[in-house]
Amino acid sequence: FIKKIMPLIYPEIIFKNGIIIANPPVNFGINTIVIDPGHGGKDPGAIGFSKKHFEKDIVLSVAKILQKKLMKELDVKVLITRDKDEYVTLQERTDFANKENADLFISLHCNAHPNKNASGIETFYLSTAKTDEARAVEALENEVVYKYEGGEEAMQKYDELAFILADMAQVEHLNESSEISYLLQKKLIAKMQCVDRSVKQANFYVLRGAFMPSILVELGFMSNKIEEQKLLKTAYQIKLVNAIFDTVKEFKQKYDNLQ
Repeated sequence: FIKKIMPLIYPEIIFKNGIIIANPPVNFGINTIVIDPGHGGKDPGAIGFSKKHFEKDIVLSVAKILQKKLMKELDVKVLITRDKDEYVTLQERTDFANKENADLFISLHCNAHPNKNASGIETFYLSTAKTDEARAVEALENEVVYKYEGGEEAMQKYDELAFILADMAQVEHLNESSEISYLLQKKLIAKMQCVDRSVKQANFYVLRGAFMPSILVELGFMSNKIEEQKLLKTAYQIKLVNAIFDTVKEFKQKYDNLQ
């Protein structure tokens, strides 16, 4: 027990004068959360059906409400990748989460589709896109690198060996990312009573650099006239936040109990 089990719980054990001295155990709980409102500044993200409203503004509003609720009701540190209308590169977003030793990364987005009737919510975690629909959303979210970060050269930067190695380092968090994705999708659909577009896997650049459980959620379609109007309403945003909050709370309680 002392030689094999205790080292799994305590990072350093010292035997001194017949006494076992152990440093505090590694904390595997959810203590720091980074919320990432997508797009911003010169990158508007999805443009609404009305052509008057933008994804970047809606997700920032949702992120701020969520940050406030998490900090007030859970014993966690909650950080946000941008708190105003400014452009932040995809790499800067995950670099920030890594620097802050975040235990969970949640990227918030709104969707768009040429079919104006497309609607619903979907949640993603990192992997190679499995379906045409997932690949389409992946391309939509990743194209900001080409448009705003330097074209082909910037795309190449995200695809070089360092990121292949980063993907390997993220394998250990894949199960947790999958787990919280399914949990969140279930709660969002139950609370919002909208079309369930399911949980999908996709190779989002913004998730590739995050070395912690990470998910990306598409909260609705800006290109759909009805959903655009819903997403603009504070009451609807609060309902979205409540579903995300309930998910984080349940996820946190599970992993805190592993301590």
